[in-house]
Amino acid sequence: MKREMLLHELHPSLVHMPLALLPTAAVADLIVVRTKDRAWEKVGRRLWVAGAASAVFAGVAGLAASQEVRMNSPRARDMTVLHGAGNAIITLGALGLMAWRLARPPTALTTALGLGACAFAGYTASLGGKMVYEQGIGINPMPKDAPQGSLKQPLLLSKEAPAALVKDAGRGAAWLLGRARALL
Repeated sequence: MKREMLLHELHPSLVHMPLALLPTAAVADLIVVRTKDRAWEKVGRRLWVAGAASAVFAGVAGLAASQEVRMNSPRARDMTVLHGAGNAIITLGALGLMAWRLARPPTALTTALGLGACAFAGYTASLGGKMVYEQGIGINPMPKDAPQGSLKQPLLLSKEAPAALVKDAGRGAAWLLGRARALL
């Protein structure tokens, strides 16, 4: 059975890019710090740009997806908040490291921060998997009368998708900030 991709399915298709590119960037920086190899410095700089950009795209898609999927239990909603807030912190860190690397070579400290952020990304990625496989987030369809989320989930390549992505990403960011504030 052939079915076109729905907008909320964009997030799981994009998350593999930052999960691969950011650790590779951190390892390239580790090689530079350990060997002073200038060729790896350039590789690392480019990987930080690609990794940070892909993290932004995956994050925007994730914020939108949070408004387009069913979250039946408080545990599912709490997992989503932790996943989203953790990834927001990782993305901001990646953007900071990218900015640093565009102007300077890596240091032992920036390399350690990058490797630590990658370890934390492994945790948030496993949390995302648990959200899908344990809680059914993104698998269970959104009911048509749901107050949260899009009543009609647009196809990814439809004319409605760009506006829905922006609208739902904004609603997702507001929801995430509100839940995080309430938890704190």
